[in-house]
Amino acid sequence: MTEFVPDCIHHPQLIRLYRYWRGLSPDGSVPRRQAIDAVALRDLLPSLYLLDAGRTPDDLRYRLAGSNIVLAFGFEPGGLSRGEIRARHVKPAAFADFDQTSRQTHAIVARRQLSYTHDHMTSYDRRYLAYARLNLPISEDGRHVTGVFGGIVSSRDGGDFWRDFRELHAEIPLAEVGIAAAAG
Repeated sequence: MTEFVPDCIHHPQLIRLYRYWRGLSPDGSVPRRQAIDAVALRDLLPSLYLLDAGRTPDDLRYRLAGSNIVLAFGFEPGGLSRGEIRARHVKPAAFADFDQTSRQTHAIVARRQLSYTHDHMTSYDRRYLAYARLNLPISEDGRHVTGVFGGIVSSRDGGDFWRDFRELHAEIPLAEVGIAAAAG
């Protein structure tokens, strides 16, 4: 497993998630979805998600959403696409933010990159939260990016991390972390 972690990844749980993901591919291929072992990430499961990619940001489909994500959404997103969630659960005033998140997440697939974000949001339960999110590309064949494996943690946990919180969004091409992904 590689010890290199991009400088932009700050949250300790998401650093651990990055190291786990990178360790799934010592040969430099795109980590395979099938290689993800829930037992190895047992304590992070409530904050993890898996998305299958589609042609557009609205086509991203939740394969798995941890209990913290279900709580934040206020419903189970498993099996739903981002477009279906927008149509059924997002108020028009929140469309712009929701669509931006969908575009950023879909870019992981389209541009073959990973992303790390610190931001603020109003959760579905109307609490204003800070969060850190890590989106990591995954593959079915080890070559083509076909989905996103990610984690999101929020200030709801009250940890020390949130004291010096600053907004941040970083995108890193897979080649910069030693992963080779084929186009298309």
